[in-house]
Amino acid sequence: MKAHIITIGDELVKGEILDTNGAYIAKSLTSRGIPVAAILTIPDEYDTAVELLQPLLKLKEKGIFIFTGGLGGTSDDITRKIVSSALKKPLRIDEQKENLLRRWYERKGRDFENADRMQAAFPEGGRLIANEVGLAYGFSVRKDDVYIFSIPGVPAEMKRMFDRYVVPEIEAAGFVSTGITEVLNFATIGEYVLDRRIRALLDPGKIRWGTRARDGIISVRFDSMNGDMSSDIERIENALEEHFLFRGDEEPAKIAADLLLERDLRLCTAESCTGGLLSKTITDIPGSSKFYRGGVVAYSNELKINLLGVSPETIDKYGAVSRETAVEMAECAAVRMSCEVALSTTGIAGPEGGSGEKPVGTVFVCLYIEGREPVVIKNNLPGDRFSIRTRSVNTALTMLIMYLKEG
Repeated sequence: MKAHIITIGDELVKGEILDTNGAYIAKSLTSRGIPVAAILTIPDEYDTAVELLQPLLKLKEKGIFIFTGGLGGTSDDITRKIVSSALKKPLRIDEQKENLLRRWYERKGRDFENADRMQAAFPEGGRLIANEVGLAYGFSVRKDDVYIFSIPGVPAEMKRMFDRYVVPEIEAAGFVSTGITEVLNFATIGEYVLDRRIRALLDPGKIRWGTRARDGIISVRFDSMNGDMSSDIERIENALEEHFLFRGDEEPAKIAADLLLERDLRLCTAESCTGGLLSKTITDIPGSSKFYRGGVVAYSNELKINLLGVSPETIDKYGAVSRETAVEMAECAAVRMSCEVALSTTGIAGPEGGSGEKPVGTVFVCLYIEGREPVVIKNNLPGDRFSIRTRSVNTALTMLIMYLKEG
């Protein structure tokens, strides 16, 4: 049973916002063994939407169709009309839910118009899906082997309704696959090389896999529909041990956090070119205060010297973007913030500031662990300013994970 995801909104089509809803739903369905045939993004214009959806709206094949967006009380909310037309089922209004909406509008001193009433509408034979975060109800409806779900596009509403109501209904209908899935994450190896090494270790007739590179980290998804593949996964981990990071869909910062907590270590950061992005990534993890002491963004040489304590002679001799400066930044941060572990970044994120000796993308990342020699990686990173900074953060987290895994 394949799934189609349809996200609706001019703001998506115009690129004003990213379609995070489609990604969220697709990831959830895929993790349950439900293949996603397509993710379609269409505008808030009825005729255009119908034209673009015509192949799907024939509904000749069985499948799951999940719509997000277009369910509010404004003129561009067209999803209910699209589905009603496709199924040739008239829209019905739940009077009880309509009265709840009416009372809410009255309390707010707002007129309650027909468009507002339609937030409680659903195609005949279907049912409403409760919205515990916002106003507009979603709905589900079935026709033969076609299952349609429609939920609002506001991410907080979408996630709550999808997780709490849509997923259980899909599971109850028996669409969840019994196949086995594993995700392994790697670093310090090229995607092409990694794929070739995995191919030499696996039987492609038994296990399917696909790679996804994301700013220096490569995630490989393995799918087996023929039983246990634990021995195959273990063989890959062992064969690629020097590049293997962790299993699962967690973010690298979460894995690093778990390792620091397990070893009762405190972490601090000293950043230059990443401008606080490393600190932000770490503190995005709930409970980071248990291991993260804090960080310093020492963008100027003056602050590197006066705030962190980097030697002026080091900067004069080697430059702010150098192995030596990265080491002193990490060591000084660890001392001043009383931490056993420190990470530092210094480099040229561009688009200006590079030279023949140190072009844009030159970044030094240092890992300091108390009692060990500091470890420094020099990267020459391609891409724009955002990409260089993001990859530098991932380099720092990758170093931390790999060294902490060693104990």
